[in-house]
Amino acid sequence: MTRALFLAEVSRLARSPIPWGAAALCLGLRLAGTWELLPDMSVEPVGTSGALLLLAAAMMLSAHLAASRDVRGGMGETLAAVPGRAVRRTAAALGASVMVGTGLASVVMAAYLLVRQAMGPVAGVFDPFEAIGGVLAVPFAAALGVLLGRWAPRPVAVPLTVFLIGAFTWLNGQQSGYGGWFLPVVLFHRPDWPPRPSAAVTVATGTAATAAAPGREMSREMDTAQLKGPEASFALMGTQVRERFFGPGARRCEKHGPVTYCAYRDYAAWIPAWVSAVDPVMRALPPAERGRFPAVRQLTDSWWHVNHDEERSAATLFMVWGRAGAENAYRGVLASQVVRKVTGLLPQGRAGCDARGQSRAVVALWLLGQAVTTAPPRDRQVQIGSSIFAEERSPLGEIQYGTAELGYARRLLAAPDAKQRIWAHWDTLVKPGTTVEQALPLLGLRPEFAAESPVGPPCS
Repeated sequence: MTRALFLAEVSRLARSPIPWGAAALCLGLRLAGTWELLPDMSVEPVGTSGALLLLAAAMMLSAHLAASRDVRGGMGETLAAVPGRAVRRTAAALGASVMVGTGLASVVMAAYLLVRQAMGPVAGVFDPFEAIGGVLAVPFAAALGVLLGRWAPRPVAVPLTVFLIGAFTWLNGQQSGYGGWFLPVVLFHRPDWPPRPSAAVTVATGTAATAAAPGREMSREMDTAQLKGPEASFALMGTQVRERFFGPGARRCEKHGPVTYCAYRDYAAWIPAWVSAVDPVMRALPPAERGRFPAVRQLTDSWWHVNHDEERSAATLFMVWGRAGAENAYRGVLASQVVRKVTGLLPQGRAGCDARGQSRAVVALWLLGQAVTTAPPRDRQVQIGSSIFAEERSPLGEIQYGTAELGYARRLLAAPDAKQRIWAHWDTLVKPGTTVEQALPLLGLRPEFAAESPVGPPCS
């Protein structure tokens, strides 16, 4: 009888649109959210586990409806005539919910990871325990739904429980990674946050309190640490973070042409994508200028201020990169750093500077056009890290320019002899004092666009 009841409950759940709809929604939302980013396996299982909480809520609801049938709307009297006791029906609902929930969660997790693996190149280190934890959260929620169905049969019990668990998980996930140490599933985790003890499904309450306290203290002290300097921030980091991002051999460096690219060990697979953004700019430079560019270095999103000296001496990027058409924005951010350094268009502070009327602005835009076909719109935010957003005031970052500089740069991109002319007059063209009007004869261009006066501090 128990076997027949179990199979009947499995069949009922397998036909229900609630679990299948939630599974499809989990997979679809997760893929939509990461479609334009290269896969990073250090965070993919964590993010998918967070998304599976939607399926967990659906399974909790389905299991609650099954287990509470005996006490809803006089069903107890009706089911009294059915062979078998209520405890057996509850056991069948429990077993079926756990089995169906585990199966659906496993399919969603496996399907997502396989699709993302195919979107390579893949970075990061895959943690199977994070994936397992996310899958197991669904049958746990189903079992909890059965328990609520017997003890709290009213329908409001499920949404209230989901809200409380979701709020608790979200609040603890805000502690820079520390608050989620004792949770089997978190909604998100940054690639440079301290690693979670994912092999353990549960930990002692005392350990949880100890782990959460540094996270709260860290969130309050981060601003103070940035003011005190890199040493104070460095002291806040765990041993594993220091070894992974700042220890000996933390980066793997490769030289492509005249440029050295240094990526964290788990992200070296992305170096060819960075080369594709920088190499066109290097080839467009005069040969004598190519060896003066220092390096391209990857920085962490959360600890970038520790690398402040490196940030000023090299082109830098963070721990995400685009794909499926979105890579153009990332290419533009990286290539614009290279262009600004080789042309001397360096902003003075966060406000940047205005290069209107300067010939090197035309040269800089021509160089940028070698790497990107479509410049990012002005006054938009481009995500250059998993937790860092940089406002792109123009395709040259903080460097402002006008329609004249952009128009002449487009003319140069269409001119077959532009490279030869720029190489022949490079030193003159990149001098801060050379105006656009003075550069036009050297570039073989005729006056065509009205000059504009700077609206901000001129670039010096």
